[in-house]
Amino acid sequence: MEEPLEGEVVEAESPREGTLAWLALQPTVEVDGLGLIPACHRLPADCTLYLGDDDGRCRVIHSTGERCRATRTHSYGLCMPHAGGGARDHAAMGALGAAQRARLRTARLTLGLGSRTAADPRQVLRVAALARSQEIADAVLSPLDDDDLGSVTRQRTALAVLDAAFPQQQVTVTVDVPQDEAGVAGLSWQDMQALAAQLLEGDTTETQSLNPA
Repeated sequence: MEEPLEGEVVEAESPREGTLAWLALQPTVEVDGLGLIPACHRLPADCTLYLGDDDGRCRVIHSTGERCRATRTHSYGLCMPHAGGGARDHAAMGALGAAQRARLRTARLTLGLGSRTAADPRQVLRVAALARSQEIADAVLSPLDDDDLGSVTRQRTALAVLDAAFPQQQVTVTVDVPQDEAGVAGLSWQDMQALAAQLLEGDTTETQSLNPA
C-alpha cells in the first residue's frame, strides 16, 4: 500500500457491514435493561431479557423460556445477530442453512444412521468426516507432494495410503480332506469341486459346475 503524500487527505475506509465498528455508526434506540443499542437490532418482539449478573452470554430469553446461548458483545450485552450485526442477507443465510441440512440428511441416509444412533459421538464424527471427505483425502495425500520430506518418508507415506485405501484382507478357511492316499483317491469329481469352492469362495451354492476333462 502506497504511503499518502504530505498534506494529502486520506478518507478512512467504511467499516464492513455487520461488524461491531459498523454497528457503532448506526442510529440507536433505548431498550429497558440494555440502554442504547443499534436501531437495526434483531430483538424478537416477544422476548424478555436476562438482567442478572454478567455471565458472558447474550441476555435474550426467547418466548419458549430458553436463553440465547451465544456469547454477548461487551458493547451491548447482546450477541452479534441480536444486536443487528452479522450477515444481512437473510434469504441467502436461509438458503445456506437449508443446503447444509440437506447435506447432513443425505450423509445420514448414506451411513444408515437413524434417530437412535444420531446422538452417538462416533456416528456424528462419521457424518462430519463424510461432509469433509475431500479435505481428508487431500490431507492424507499432501505429504506425497512435500518436497521437504525425504524419499524414505514419502515411501512410507505412500505405503500407509495404500494400506488405508486398499487394505489387505485375510480369510481363514477350514476344509476337511481325507488323511490318507486311499481317501484322496476315492474323492469324486463333485467332492473335489466342493472342496475347491470352499477354498475359493467359501460357498458352493454359487459355484459353476465344471465337467471333468
